[in-house]
Amino acid sequence: MKIISSLKFSSLNLHYVAFCVIFLLTSYQKTTLAQNAEKDLKPPFELRFIGEQIIPFEEQFGSNNEKMTVGGLSGIDYDKTTDLYYLISDDLFDSIGRLRFYTAKLNYTKDNFDSLKINSVNFLKQENGQVYPTKSEGTKTADPESIRFSTESNTIFWSSEGDRKRNIVPFIAEIDTNGNQIKKIKLPSHFIDTTENKGWYQNAAIEALTLTNNSEKIWFLSETPLQQDGQMTKKTTGIFPIRLIGLDRKTSAFEKEFVYLAEPLAKEPVPKTAYGLNGIVEILEWKTDKNEKSENTQFLVLERSYSQGYQENKGTVVKLFLVETQNATDSKNIESLKNALPNKDYIPLKKQLIADLSKMNLSHIDNIEGMTLGKTLENGNKTIIFVSDNNFQPIQKTQFLIFEIIE
Repeated sequence: MKIISSLKFSSLNLHYVAFCVIFLLTSYQKTTLAQNAEKDLKPPFELRFIGEQIIPFEEQFGSNNEKMTVGGLSGIDYDKTTDLYYLISDDLFDSIGRLRFYTAKLNYTKDNFDSLKINSVNFLKQENGQVYPTKSEGTKTADPESIRFSTESNTIFWSSEGDRKRNIVPFIAEIDTNGNQIKKIKLPSHFIDTTENKGWYQNAAIEALTLTNNSEKIWFLSETPLQQDGQMTKKTTGIFPIRLIGLDRKTSAFEKEFVYLAEPLAKEPVPKTAYGLNGIVEILEWKTDKNEKSENTQFLVLERSYSQGYQENKGTVVKLFLVETQNATDSKNIESLKNALPNKDYIPLKKQLIADLSKMNLSHIDNIEGMTLGKTLENGNKTIIFVSDNNFQPIQKTQFLIFEIIE
């Protein structure tokens, strides 16, 4: 009888303990994310909107067989020595379209974004020196997403998302300013692994790419967690760890890795079964006088959340964060993050919200995918530029947004 009574009592206690554990774990996860995002701290700088330019749908650039539709712009970078912007197009629109990048001039002051002019177009080349095939010539073998220009080497780095369904691996390539390939950067095996439940998710590989330390280092992020680390960011709650991977530019040596915690999906799709995804779309090194010589590397990270079921593109939420590596765990040797708890099993990158573009009274926010620091204004302040990928769809816009950075 004592044993039976004891079992009944223990059963009640177990239910109570289980409830407490679930409550504490949920509270822990919420606290972890709140602490990680540093949402209550005053941002070290703010953005002031300067202006917008839209490239009309189906506007073309080029001559003869190089005349192609300007669109699908998923990456942008700035060369301050020539005052030129590099833009990469991420898709093939029609039967004659080729994978390509543009150079452009953006004319603006602190008060107005005056004009935008495409200067040139260059085709991306394969390892054998040939251009990538058009739709009519063969199967697409690359999917450009991000572009970075190195003033130190006068070369360009671009990332391809690959195609997991067809076993086409993502890559980062270095090219000259005419599009000729110099070399490919070797990527860590745990990122490009195509075995079951490992590696990148389909259509969610290298969206974000940046150069640091005078172009000595390459850093990149996938759009969503790797398969061994968890689910894609399709839910409005949860923890979504994404690996920030650092490589040596010259040797491809895998040097460091940190965990970036992405935000959940910003809005519930309508209906709930409809499509929704939050993803990392770009990253930039952030250098100031304070961190110039510090080992604490800082980055600007851009997240874009999209949920179906909202009119006038109100389902798109774009947020800019400042993150830093100081005190974060090097996650190179962590095989899986799926069941690991942040701030317990590892320390993620410290993260602070800088701006939510959806709350800045802009008339429209499209499919923002590219980001770069632009020229310095006459008052000494930096600028930041965002560009959207219209997916070559008439209902979307190729949108350029320029902001002044006020520190």
